[in-house]
Amino acid sequence: MGKLSAQNQLYIAIALIAVVTIAVVFLGILPLFQDAAEVDGQIATEQQSLAAAQALLARRQSAKAQSAANEVELMRIANQIPDSPQLPSVIIEVQELANISGVVLMQITPGDLVPAVDESGADLGYGVVDVAVVISDVHWANHIDFLRRLPLLDRGVRIVSVVCASIEGDDDEPAYIESTIVIQVYVMASPEAATMAAPAPSTTPTETP
Repeated sequence: MGKLSAQNQLYIAIALIAVVTIAVVFLGILPLFQDAAEVDGQIATEQQSLAAAQALLARRQSAKAQSAANEVELMRIANQIPDSPQLPSVIIEVQELANISGVVLMQITPGDLVPAVDESGADLGYGVVDVAVVISDVHWANHIDFLRRLPLLDRGVRIVSVVCASIEGDDDEPAYIESTIVIQVYVMASPEAATMAAPAPSTTPTETP
């Protein structure tokens, strides 16, 4: 067999290189691309799962926060409108408010616990207690400050009426202003409980104007 010419040897070498290159591509590189595609698919799936989990976590956190906020709001409302009159706490709050405003709390007279009704007389499902508060001071500004602060008490109250009178002074005491304020406090009590409730005693502080 004759010796191959240089040109034929070159052709054979090129063919061998081409075969080896094709083999490397099919046996080595293409599987890597396939593996990479599979990994990309797995990554995309995991990202979708992560996004779904994060969305679920966010909804749960939001629901939990809302639940906590609702509990706080329910506690605040329960403090404003308790299940019983709790008039001693009202008296303490009003006394503290008088001290802050600079007026003298002369008297607090709670009334009966009665069912709240609408204009047609239908029961509203809660009770009310009228509380008469008498304050005095020589300055109008202190009376106004007391009235302004009353609706801000922790206990829910409503001012029903205000009657002010100027009291003349004498040799021992200067003239002063006396205000009689009727407020209502609310109670989450049934009409039966409201009917059976007894009036609280009148409280008359010893302070004088």
